[in-house]
Formats: sequence, C-alpha cells, structure tokens
Amino acid sequence: MLTTKYVFFTSKNKIDNNNLNSFTLMIKSGIIRKLSSGIYIWLPTGLRIINNLKKIIRYFMNNINAIELILPILHPINLWDQSGRINDYGKELLKIVNRKKHNFVLGPTHEEVITYLISNEITSYKSLPVHFYQIQTKFRDEIRSRLGVIRAKEFLMKDSYSFHINEDSLKETYNVVLKTYKKIFDFLNINYVIVKADNNVIGGDISHEFHILSKNGENLLALSKDKKFIINKKSENFLFSKKFNINKKKILKRKLLIVKNCLTYEKLAKKINVLIKNIIKTIIIKILDKHNPFIALIIRADYKISINKIKKININIIKILSDKEVEKIFKININFIDPFFLKIPIIGDHSIINMYNFVIKTNIKDQYSINTNWDINLTLPNNIQDIRYINNNTIFSCTNLTKIRRSIEIAHIFQIGTKYSRLMNNYIYDKKKLKKLIYMGCYGIGISRLIAAIIEEHHDSQGIFWPNEFLAPFLVAIIPINMYKFTIVKKNAFLLYNKFKLLGIEVIIDDRKENPGIMFTDMDLIGIPHIIIINNFNILNNNIEYKCRKTGFTKILSIDLIIDFIFKKIKINKCFNVFFGNK
Repeated sequence: MLTTKYVFFTSKNKIDNNNLNSFTLMIKSGIIRKLSSGIYIWLPTGLRIINNLKKIIRYFMNNINAIELILPILHPINLWDQSGRINDYGKELLKIVNRKKHNFVLGPTHEEVITYLISNEITSYKSLPVHFYQIQTKFRDEIRSRLGVIRAKEFLMKDSYSFHINEDSLKETYNVVLKTYKKIFDFLNINYVIVKADNNVIGGDISHEFHILSKNGENLLALSKDKKFIINKKSENFLFSKKFNINKKKILKRKLLIVKNCLTYEKLAKKINVLIKNIIKTIIIKILDKHNPFIALIIRADYKISINKIKKININIIKILSDKEVEKIFKININFIDPFFLKIPIIGDHSIINMYNFVIKTNIKDQYSINTNWDINLTLPNNIQDIRYINNNTIFSCTNLTKIRRSIEIAHIFQIGTKYSRLMNNYIYDKKKLKKLIYMGCYGIGISRLIAAIIEEHHDSQGIFWPNEFLAPFLVAIIPINMYKFTIVKKNAFLLYNKFKLLGIEVIIDDRKENPGIMFTDMDLIGIPHIIIINNFNILNNNIEYKCRKTGFTKILSIDLIIDFIFKKIKINKCFNVFFGNK
C-alpha cells in the first residue's frame, strides 16, 4: 500500500475527556470515529486490525471443526417472546416495527435464532454434536454508552453455539472451546485471566469469563494467593450480596456467654474458639444531622469501614467515635457495642447479609450472643450498603484473597444445557428412539472490545505497540527520506516494497511529500512493528536502518539482508502459520 493511495485518518486534535487511553489512541491513530453515543465508524486502519483478529480466531475455530455461518441481525420478536428473554433484557433490547406493523429485535445475541435453526434442520442424533460459529454485529441499547468501543450500542462479536445429545458431550466441547480460547489469547500475547462466572440472562449452570487486567477496567477481580481470580463483580456492585436460604440443619441454638478482658476481636475469637469473620462489630459515627447525629455501622469484624464510601451514600460524616466518646454519650460501659440497644439508625455492610451462627455483643457488660441468626434472634437492618474499605493490598483472610485488580471482560463461555430447547421445543430422538431435549453451549469473544482492551494495555507515549505483530494493520513500513530529491532512495524503496508484496507481507511505503517527522509519527502511532528507514547517506553504502516499534531497537544492515532479517523475525511468531501457511 502507498500512503498517497491510503487515508490514515490520524488526528492531532485534542480528544474529549475520556478516562481510557485506548479511546484516545483509537481516535488519534485513525482506527475509529464516533458517529453518535455508543456508535462508531471503523476506518480503514481499524478494519485491517479487525480482519487480522478475525483471521486468527477463524483459524482456531476451524481447527476444532466449528462451522462458520451468518445469522441475521433482525430477529422476529416472537422468538424472544418464546424464550422469555424479551423481559430479561428489558430496555437494552432494541426493537423496531416495519411498515406491516411486524415487530423485530436487533439481536444482542443469537441463542433464539440458532435454536430455531437447529430445531428445524437437525432431526437425527447422528448429526450431533455440531458446532456453528459466526462473526457478526450485535446491538444493545446501553443506557450509558461509555469506555469507547468497550461498551458500545453496536459491537462486533465472534459467537458460537454447540448442540449435543447429552450433558457429557456438552462438557467435552465446552472444555475444547475453553482450551481453544486460551490458545487464541496466548497467541495474542495478552495478560489474561479466567474467572468462573454467573450465567445471568444467557442461562445455564456453568460459565467462565476471560479478562484482560487493566487499571481502567469496569470489573473488579479478587486475586488469591494461588494466582486464581475467584471473584468478579462489576465495580459498582462488587460487594453486593443477595440473601440466600441457609440450610436449617446448620442453624445452631443461640446462647449467651460472659467473656471478660477481651479488648480486641482477635482475643475474643481466640477465647470463644470462632473465626473473626464470624463476629459482627459495631462502629459509631457522628454525622452532620440535627435529628439523627449518630449512626451505628455494623460489619464483619475482619473488615474495615471506608470513609469515602460512607460519603458516597450522602452521609456527612464528622468522625468515628472512640470508645470513651461512646461511653460518655450513650452512658454505657462497653467493651464492644450492641447496636440494637442504642436506638439509633443502623447501616449494615453487605458482608453481614449471609452471616449465620455469628457472634455479636449484647447490652450487658462482657456478654456476647453466640450462634446468633437473622430472622430468628435479630432482624437484619433495612439499610444495607457497600461500606467496606478495599484497596490493592487488602487481605481477605477468610477467602485467601490478596489483591483487587481491575479488568476488562473480553470473552464469555456458557454451558447453557437445555434451557432454550425446553422453551422452544427443540427435541431429538436418541439411539433408543427416546425423545430428548438437545443440550446447548454458547461461546463468545468480543472482537471490537478486545481490540480496545489490547490497546489499553499496550501503548506508550508514541502510540500503540501490538503485543502480537500480526494484529497490526501493516507488518512493515518503509520510510524513504527525501525520495523525491534522491532517485537512489526512491528506487531502492520501491524495490524493497515490491519484494515484500511478492512474499505476501502487508507493507506500506510512505511516498508522501511530508516531513520525515510526520512519517515517523504516523507509523509509531498506529503501531507498525517493523520500520525500514532509507536515506541517501546509508543507501550509498548499500545499507538501510531497521527499527523495531515495540522495543525501540535499531540496526544498520545491508539492504540485501533486510528481507531475510524481518522474515526470520516474523517466522518465529506463533501466528506465522495462520497468515503464511507452511512458507
């Protein structure tokens, strides 16, 4: 490609304030342009990157015998009525009505459509298992489109669906896809983690998410000492808990116990032989409120209170009361506080919701209520908030967690089971001629958000550097300095350019009448991995200069050696066979 025949769309304009580096870089490097909130144009450079990523994904999907097809974007609304997900998705589901007053949905996902196809086309168990995939545009009416293409209204996904005669077959394919996704992300050289996840509106019992670690991610992951990321919640809901039903057999009989000379929760736990996480502690705060100047905060004893979080729930906190201040104000002689005796407003942290057989102070000196349970001995406070302090060094002794990291979700896989088959009457006859529901798996990779997530973690002050060079829009850039002044520069630049083209290497030559600084800036900005600089001084000695974008490494070498030099570099790349076969 010649730059005079190409449009970079690079921009030096100041980008509207956005906390993501990837958004700024995708605009500046000419990858995307914003059309409207959550809607983006993918420019030629961006499309080249998308096509490279598609090629890698297709290679691996084809290797596991998944079959590519294209499912329609427009879905008859009756399919979504049948599955019941029209209510689950709510306002995020984009709906349209045609001239005949027929209702349609713009697909955010394709479980209904693929199930419809299978129920009408697959009639024999001999056709199973079968695995279809597509790379398709999806739509979701995000209430707050943000983070650039990471959370957009229109986005590109690779989604695939497998169908099986039984659960064992589903699990087998699920594990194959899990390993395949790991291969894809390993080939891309990205720092990712796998998290066991909730199935949410997709349905089913088992699912896993793949995340890129990023300080600007919208998710929070809790990292355990054994390097497994075992908790994942959206940052705004990280500590939210739902009350679950506790097995009645686990509920112990409450008893009251006198325990003297315990000035810390550690000592109390040791004396009564319980874990600190099974004790509830109370903290009294003074606030700016004439009618209710004090509030009791109750939380698990192994956690701390976050002042910032308290302020975020519109409480004007003045200070946390000391033990002496509590004794003076409330006229009680305390070691620890019984919040329900104080007759002041109580705010409970989410950590207390599912506690059972816990320990809490009573209003009697040195007395503790052991094996206390909500709804039996005490009423759970009405006001439950996220007030727990967390930072990157927080240690959760109860779950062996050592660090909280932000992340961007890039893929999600599900063992859906028979949910859609049951709802949409997708049956098949097995070997014994018994009518059975078909089992289903669903596997997605967010292609557009994956590109943004990669850029978010792989850039420097000059622009993007791709973790795998085969993602770049061009593998090689040739920059001839003053080629319109020096014929020898132009001649050798185009000789090299044509040789690279014959080898099938994506190459761009900067033949613009521009200042060399602008040429270098553009190539560095979009992240061309291998840059060849040809100037009059070096070429007179039959030499050129090579520069590696990622490392900044430079080398002067003979023009006769440069093609082999670069070819050897790209040949050791894991993705070489994806793009070049067995060359």
